[in-house]
Amino acid sequence: MTPTPHDALFKATFSQPEHAAAALRQVLPPALAARIQFGSLALLPGSFIDEKLAASHSDLLFSASIQSARREQASILLYLLFEHQSTTHPLMAFRLLEYMVRIWQSHLQRHPRATRLPAILPVVLHHSDTGWTAAVAFQDLIDLPPETLALIAEYVPRFRFVLDDISAETDDALRARAMTALGRLVLWCLRHARHPEELVARLSAWTEVVREVRLAPGGGAALSRVWRYILNIADPARPRELLERLLLSAGPEAKEEIVTIADYLREQGRLAGEREGRLEGQRSTLLKLLRLRFGELPAQVVARVRAADAARLERWTERVLSSPTLDDVLL
Repeated sequence: MTPTPHDALFKATFSQPEHAAAALRQVLPPALAARIQFGSLALLPGSFIDEKLAASHSDLLFSASIQSARREQASILLYLLFEHQSTTHPLMAFRLLEYMVRIWQSHLQRHPRATRLPAILPVVLHHSDTGWTAAVAFQDLIDLPPETLALIAEYVPRFRFVLDDISAETDDALRARAMTALGRLVLWCLRHARHPEELVARLSAWTEVVREVRLAPGGGAALSRVWRYILNIADPARPRELLERLLLSAGPEAKEEIVTIADYLREQGRLAGEREGRLEGQRSTLLKLLRLRFGELPAQVVARVRAADAARLERWTERVLSSPTLDDVLL
């Protein structure tokens, strides 16, 4: 089981240029999309988001060729950021600027003699309870009256990002998108991820899309990732009923895949529980030894021990009898 199932499904699907190209072509302005040669779309390595946001953000960076009106060829970077959280971040344009600077810094590290920077086209795929409510243009974040801002407009950063807000997108609208079947199915799953039981209940309406995914190259493996995602995010009061509903909605072709994945997730959950139980035992033993050696422990020390992983617990336990001070034990 992954602690970041949204990230795993998003990247497993849209890191493939075929699915990313269709998704990007869907949301970009038609005149711009017509200039980008999506057949040249290539995934680039790296992630540029803040580590603390990894649970609710995912990102992918692509390069592609773009053609001018005179048919001159150039390169462009397309930065796709997926935001899956309960509210809209009011400073998203500023956050994107930070990420774009990191992309340019990475580019300059690879090309130290470069004197120009590649163009970056930022695209935000968003889903929240409220829908998008913030600015999509960086200049709208500048705290000046419009007439004053106009006077200094050429001296401050000026850009906007492409927004694909699926928060209020209907199932019919998602199903009708000009995208690959897998891309449509994954967006629909992400759209309803906060209500997995409702997602399962609506799955039967997506039978044709599921069949289309299955018939595509690698479709069986792709569907296995989708079933794993649904089972991973589900935390129902009656898990057996959810599994039965999923089997009924997904159709007989998916039965073996879903049952196998469900068994796997249950086993992984059992093993994770056992591991956590052993860790709790190690933590309790270490705290007891520390109290016997050094007396009552400060609250911050107890918190450190409670949060420690197995390797750190083992290292600290080995030091209890030989280290002269508490600080020495917890180095």
